[in-house]
Amino acid sequence: MSHPIQNTDADVLGLDTGLEALQASPAFDGPVEPVPEHSSYDHLALLYETQAEQFATAIPYVTQGLERGERCLYIADENDVETILAALRDAGVDVDGALESGALTVHTAQESYLRNGAFDPDDMIAFLSDAIDEAATDYEGLRITGEMTWVFGDDPPLEKLIEYEAKLNRFLPDADGIALCQYNREQFSAEIVRDIIKTHPHLIADQTVCQNFYYTPPEEFFGPDQPEREIDRMMGTLLDRTEARAELQDHHRYLERQTEITANTDRSFEEKLQELFDLGCERFDLELGAMARVDTDDDWFEIEHVSDDHAHFEPGVELPLSETYCHAATDVETTRSVSDPRREGCDDLTVYEEFGLRAYLGTSLPVEGGNDRTFFFVSDERRDTDFTDGELTFHRLLGQWVKYQLEQEQRESNERTLYEIAADPDRSFDEKRQAMLELGCERFDLELGGMARIDPATDSFEVEAVSDDHDHLTPGTQVPLSETYCRLTVDGEQTASVTDPVDAGFGGTLAYEEFGVKTYLGTQIELENAPDRTLFFVGSDPQNRAFTDAERTFHHLLSQWMQYELERKQRERALEESNERLEQFAYAASHDLQEPLRMVTSYLQLLEGRYDDAFDADGREFLGFAVDGAERMRDMIDGLLAYSRVETRGDPFEPMELETVLEDVLDDLQLQIGERDAEVTAERLPRVDGDASQLRQVFQNLLSNAITYSGDEPPRVHVGAKRRGREWVISVRDEGIGIDPADHDRVFTVFDRLHSHEEYEGTGLGLALSQRIVERHDGDIWVDSKPGEGATFSFTLPACTDR
Repeated sequence: MSHPIQNTDADVLGLDTGLEALQASPAFDGPVEPVPEHSSYDHLALLYETQAEQFATAIPYVTQGLERGERCLYIADENDVETILAALRDAGVDVDGALESGALTVHTAQESYLRNGAFDPDDMIAFLSDAIDEAATDYEGLRITGEMTWVFGDDPPLEKLIEYEAKLNRFLPDADGIALCQYNREQFSAEIVRDIIKTHPHLIADQTVCQNFYYTPPEEFFGPDQPEREIDRMMGTLLDRTEARAELQDHHRYLERQTEITANTDRSFEEKLQELFDLGCERFDLELGAMARVDTDDDWFEIEHVSDDHAHFEPGVELPLSETYCHAATDVETTRSVSDPRREGCDDLTVYEEFGLRAYLGTSLPVEGGNDRTFFFVSDERRDTDFTDGELTFHRLLGQWVKYQLEQEQRESNERTLYEIAADPDRSFDEKRQAMLELGCERFDLELGGMARIDPATDSFEVEAVSDDHDHLTPGTQVPLSETYCRLTVDGEQTASVTDPVDAGFGGTLAYEEFGVKTYLGTQIELENAPDRTLFFVGSDPQNRAFTDAERTFHHLLSQWMQYELERKQRERALEESNERLEQFAYAASHDLQEPLRMVTSYLQLLEGRYDDAFDADGREFLGFAVDGAERMRDMIDGLLAYSRVETRGDPFEPMELETVLEDVLDDLQLQIGERDAEVTAERLPRVDGDASQLRQVFQNLLSNAITYSGDEPPRVHVGAKRRGREWVISVRDEGIGIDPADHDRVFTVFDRLHSHEEYEGTGLGLALSQRIVERHDGDIWVDSKPGEGATFSFTLPACTDR
């Protein structure tokens, strides 16, 4: 089994710091693993055939050392110094600055390996020791690389080179240094290259870091037991590779089963999780799989799912996180294992002493926007061997899928909550905005959400609403926009974030210095004919991460709703102003126009009274037309006044019984009903929220029309009611002359009539007025009819919320 390499002294530069950092560069591949029977991992060999291959490794090796704050020492021989410096410049290194500061030094072989005229291992170790000590004062360590072609001068005996390498292997682990020796395969013989391979624990070839299975320590390589030890190593290598191949095949089989489980669209997340628990128990030879919610700040651990019955672990069980093996996994947010609790110092934990758990394999799952989790497997029996790299990798793969599903579920939950808030008819805009600000704080893990009016032209910023109390950001607070993070939403992207205020240029602003804002996520909301807004969320603690695409998308959804509601409120205000102007016009019309109409009517009546004998039959008919027209105009003006006052002069909504409203209307229409021998039937009508006087007008208009347009037969009218979700559908059905489908929309148009005054009396305002009243009640009105088949007028009203 292989383990990550750990230095006993974390401050000593070695393979776990130098080479692992090197591997973080896209220029390198390969695992960092220990070599049996060897403790030095700071001495590397580079094998290459061309200068391009050589520089593809050597130049990034030096470059990253400079980037990490290490001093870099390059010993040139095969290439001259200027060639090496040119290659570093091509890689983007400030060579002149590095040379001037001392971060980079370049020597020749004659100045280092052969500085006393001949190669001496002890002298070279002393040279490197002095260089490392000198570097330790101002740098993280010394990174050494040397071209080894100098040995082809006056060749030192091979024993001296091997002696030097053996001493270097012993020297480097305790020193702040790491060394890369460069060997050109075209110049060294195959025998020497073979010996180089056998005497270096790690090799770099084709930009890949290789664990050297053929490694033999130099002091053993040339000892008397060399053949026997070489046979042992060869046999061990064959055995290791055979076992590795078998484990790879096993790993592939489990991966296929994992894919089958997770890709099954017919199973829920919980069903898939159970199957993954079963698969993991089989793969790791452990008894129980589980998942728990965790919070490292509150030292909290709660079991959420388990794969099977257990004496102690079941959903809902809570423990201090520090009393579980999962504590180690959350510390590093990765996969951790415990195969011998006593050896690893875990035998004082509750899960060991009380629950009897002796083996553990778990992964930390930081969940964006929700509770973090740990996904783990445990057993009551101690394992005889440590968990393999293959088992650790497979467990990480299982955890990655679980994490993805949890985050997707969390996103969907947040979006559902957002839509539920937005669609709630019982909440005002201010209540919905408050709920969404609180939801955003939870989603982004920030302390305060708010909305502000902004005007870039006047550099103004005024807080309009906030989710909670704050020492500085309160409704009405006014500061220059340029002193806030919200200026970014105007100057740059519409949605902006800040997690490092000083680096982002906000170190001296009010938002940072006085308000204490260290983290920000905000979006500009652009509005027409109204001040723009910003929707923002802030925190007093700096974030060590960037906001994710999912978080920015959710923030965009919040801002879209805010923009829609603000524009809707703006339209409503504009409509209210328009209604007020319409009412003013209607009042003027009813007041100013009716006076001349009364005068016209009065004089027409005087003409009729005084000069009736002077008129012939045509004159009397014309005079009647004039009087009738004046009366109809008065009715139209009165109707227009009523139409304009639906919104502004209506009564407040309150719970009311439609049964009572209908009874009052039937009493008012009793004369018309009697004259036409009409029959009006009704179902049981519901209790609704509304304006009783206006709804009485709707029923009166619909029933009067049903009786009027009944045709030659006695009118038969039926009033019905049907529940539909949170509303009632009220219908008035007749058996009269009907309406052509092409005219269904026309009947609700102001003053638009389908029949002449000679056929049917009326102003053409009744249905238009009814529609306006129903719309005030957030309802709809429509007609279903065909000529000769009667008509059914239906409208919706909100169900009563008073229980």
